[in-house]
Parts: sequence; structure tokens; C-alpha cells
Amino acid sequence: MKVSPKADYPIRVVPESEEREGPAERYFQGIYRVVLNQMVDVVFVPDVSASAPPWDRAAMPASLDEVTTPEQARLVTALPAAYAVTPNDPLAGTEERHEAGVVFYVTVAEFGRYAEELAELSEILFSRWPKETVSDLRGYDVVGLLERRVVGSAWLRPQDAAMLGRSV
Repeated sequence: MKVSPKADYPIRVVPESEEREGPAERYFQGIYRVVLNQMVDVVFVPDVSASAPPWDRAAMPASLDEVTTPEQARLVTALPAAYAVTPNDPLAGTEERHEAGVVFYVTVAEFGRYAEELAELSEILFSRWPKETVSDLRGYDVVGLLERRVVGSAWLRPQDAAMLGRSV
């Protein structure tokens, strides 16, 4: 199936723990990857405020084999991501650019709601080629966040904006 730009793009939700193997798999619990139009990944990472900001690769383990805590799993997911959403009450509503991408901060309460919805959506949006599109899923708060904050962001990369049917 060929992927082409779409304003009404499909959405897939993948629990990161299902993408990992081995002993570190359990540390990725609660982390979700949302894939917009098969091309644009947004990761939802629980609280990392003890380690970031600042977003520094030095805090990251050298390899996935060295992940021994949930905090490290969160960092190895968030740091290389083009777009990450994470709770941080003092920074909620703001965005921060770092060398690999952009972090969108939300409140702890908001993140809790989004995580519940992502868990539910991961059960129905697991197909590699989902049929459900953004317009089908607008009843979910997390989809509204994605549209407003990520897709609507001035930090959205031009190639990602094009794939999501947004003119730049």
C-alpha cells in the first residue's frame, strides 16, 4: 500500500512494551507510540522530570540492552523522537526544541487521561494499515491534542506537514 499525503490521515497506536523483547520490555510499560499516516511518530512518555529537561543524550544508556529502569526506557524513547509528549506541571502548555525533536508538555492529569485513551485505542488501532482516521477518532481527547499541539505546531517538520495534508 502506497502512503500519500492526507488531511484525514490514519492513526495507529502501539504500546512500546510490545515492540521490545527481553528483560527490558517491562520498563517500557506506559509508553505509547502514535503513528500518523504511517510516517509521523509521536511518542507519549510518562514523567521524566527527574532527568529532563534539559534533554541531554548523556543521560541515556548507550544501548537498549543497558536499560535497567523505567526512567531510562522513557529517555531512550523520548530523546531520539521527533515529537514527544510528556507530563510536567510547571511546563504544561509549552514546547521545547532539542537536538532531535520537540517535546510537548502537558499536566500530569492530562497525561493520565491521554494514557487511558491510548491504552484503549491500542486495542482497536493495532493494525499495520488501520482504517480509522483522525476524523473518525475526534471524540478522543488525545486525538484533539495531536491535532492542536503536534500537527498544528510551528515545529512540525515540513515533510511531516506535507504527509499530514497541512500546507506550510
